[in-house]
Amino acid sequence: MNDNLKITPRENLRHFFVSLAIIFIALTIITGIILTLLYSKALLILPTDVSDSIPRIVSDDLFIILAVLLLSSGLTAWVLMRTSVKNRQVKKCLELDEHILRAVNDLIYVHDTEGKCIYASEANRRNNGRARDESNGYRTLYEELVKPRLRGLKEAGDTTFETIYAGVNQSPVPVEVFCKVIESSRQSFVLSIMHDITERKRNEEELKQSSERLRKAMNGTINSMAYIAEARDPYTAGHQQRVARLATAIARELNISEEQIEGIRVAGILHDIGKISVPAEILSKPGCLRKNEFNLVKDHSEVGYSLLKAIDFAQPVAQIVLQHHERMDGSGYPNGLTGDKIMVEARIMGIADVIESMSSHRPYRPAYNIDKALLEIVMQKGILYDAEIVDACVRLFNEKGFTFN
Repeated sequence: MNDNLKITPRENLRHFFVSLAIIFIALTIITGIILTLLYSKALLILPTDVSDSIPRIVSDDLFIILAVLLLSSGLTAWVLMRTSVKNRQVKKCLELDEHILRAVNDLIYVHDTEGKCIYASEANRRNNGRARDESNGYRTLYEELVKPRLRGLKEAGDTTFETIYAGVNQSPVPVEVFCKVIESSRQSFVLSIMHDITERKRNEEELKQSSERLRKAMNGTINSMAYIAEARDPYTAGHQQRVARLATAIARELNISEEQIEGIRVAGILHDIGKISVPAEILSKPGCLRKNEFNLVKDHSEVGYSLLKAIDFAQPVAQIVLQHHERMDGSGYPNGLTGDKIMVEARIMGIADVIESMSSHRPYRPAYNIDKALLEIVMQKGILYDAEIVDACVRLFNEKGFTFN
């Protein structure tokens, strides 16, 4: 029991002495009456010399009589005090429970397993305007919400679920219902607590709409950034979008998480954003690039990383962009990473980038057909490219019918 509900020692002592005084006085009066009656009767039936000696005998034993009365009063007062303490504690608990139940806005019901309502909280009447004895409404609640789940409820002990509920003459509202089986010595009962979650659902919907607006704004920003890079190089227009499509398809083929797939999609759209630092005449040069020109092009991974690292993406987009030209044997750039040191998202992006680039027209060469592009990555499987990712990419084109169109 909560310490705040216990009876204090001072209250116990006061109650004990009050009870003791009352009982002692009562017993003294009763004893006095009995002795008076006995003395009166003795005067009538006993000889004079004997009857005259009775008051002296009684006065001689008066101390003993009072001691017996006091002891009897004390024992009786102690028993009454303990009983009273328990009764007052129970009363306090019941009063507190009643105040709590009256203050709670949740609807609380107790049904027996036949559907009869044993208890309905005050909130039921306050919120719905029903009388406590409106058993039809309570039975309807039992039949609609509790009974269909009763078997599983008995096995599990309790359950929580959300539903739409319309009480008697009430509009449907979303509610969360907690049900628990209560076992007594003779019978089982079902406690049901129904909580109105209209406000929570409204907040969830507003949050969902806000998140959707933010997602659309983010996608618009990402696409605009990609357009800036592609606008400077007309030969690669749409390249980043196509790489993103293939990379996400490969990722799904590998059954990686949706969160990683979203990171791959965003990184795919932005993977060449760093090319805005490369002079346009180099990007559109029809012949082979000189070493210093190629070094400028190679810098686009680090430039892209520098542009994106300050943006708080939910996924490691900047790192994927930085590593998408790394190769398994360490021959890639900018950091010469090898094997598993390269993020799986970047490994996927690298293969998608190679396939799309080879199958698209460039100023220095015509487009290759997709079979030749696939042959290139198959020949370098396990050397430049992750073998499992290569196999997934080949399956997409040869078995799943993937196309860039």
